[in-house]
Amino acid sequence: MKMQHKRKKGVQKLKSKKAKLTYKSSTKQKLSRMGKVQKKNMTGPSTNYITRSKALNKLQLSMKDFRRLCILKGIHPRVPTKRLKKSNQVYFHLKDITFMSHEPLIKKFRSMKTFL
Repeated sequence: MKMQHKRKKGVQKLKSKKAKLTYKSSTKQKLSRMGKVQKKNMTGPSTNYITRSKALNKLQLSMKDFRRLCILKGIHPRVPTKRLKKSNQVYFHLKDITFMSHEPLIKKFRSMKTFL
């Protein structure tokens, strides 16, 4: 059995090496060492938004085809949790747009366009 040594009254308890490092460091350094609990929908793929015009350019579709594809796939415009630059624009999740970009229906729309 180990005997525990008692501290004398008035003497401060010694801190560990890890505590010494974080005690003197700034808040940014503390967060990088300890980590921070993030609020829901404030980080990650759910916070990446794209405007409708950028989505049209990315998918290379007309407005009519884009609307048709959104209805078929059940993708709706979203209101961003954080206020973005322009409030009068329509935003979509970037994840939804990338999901739509792999859709075989886009190829079908493009092939129909060539015959028109």
